[in-house]
Amino acid sequence: MTKSITIIAILLFFGINAFSQGDTEMWVKISPEITFRFEKSPIEIRWRPDDHIFLPEKYAGKNNFGRTDIMLGVNIGKFKVFNYSKFDEFGRIWTGARLDFNTRALNKKLLINLQTRYFFGVNDKSKNHYYLVQYPRYMVTKNLHLGVLSYGKWDPLKDFDQGNWFIGPSVQYMLPKGFSAHVAVAKDIFHEPVWMTFIRIAYKVKFKSKKETE
Repeated sequence: MTKSITIIAILLFFGINAFSQGDTEMWVKISPEITFRFEKSPIEIRWRPDDHIFLPEKYAGKNNFGRTDIMLGVNIGKFKVFNYSKFDEFGRIWTGARLDFNTRALNKKLLINLQTRYFFGVNDKSKNHYYLVQYPRYMVTKNLHLGVLSYGKWDPLKDFDQGNWFIGPSVQYMLPKGFSAHVAVAKDIFHEPVWMTFIRIAYKVKFKSKKETE
């Protein structure tokens, strides 16, 4: 536990230092997530009640804004397929698909997660966009995972290098009773002064079948 706290502190230290260097921008994304799973069922539901980002006002007219995400998915072997809908405080609404591929290597200690997400705007305020996410991490211990977060968002009508692609070190720590914490500090490789600190507290709920609860 002490080791994980030290690593998280180091990541935040580098993030704060990056933010303090001249015109460097530090975006902060706080994204709590609750996952609902069902015993003997491939169905999975994920809910992000307030996916919140803090960034310069030039991007959104204010320095922070929130969004609610809901994902309805099914597990198929090493793949997960979600219907993914998002609703933000500006009245923008998107729906689309998320596809995850998960696998393990190096005696199952290396966890590899690859994601692609494509969203269609439901109203005139909402533009189509897509994400590519790569998240490999190594199990140092059962509870402590160290890795690299690669997180990119693009507009399909613009050049690839006009999007935002953040890459940087991450640490994930498994907490008791289904909770976990994930922190990453990543740099946008297309925009020199832009960094992002990513923070997620996740909670997993597993519902047992009726026979097992009786």
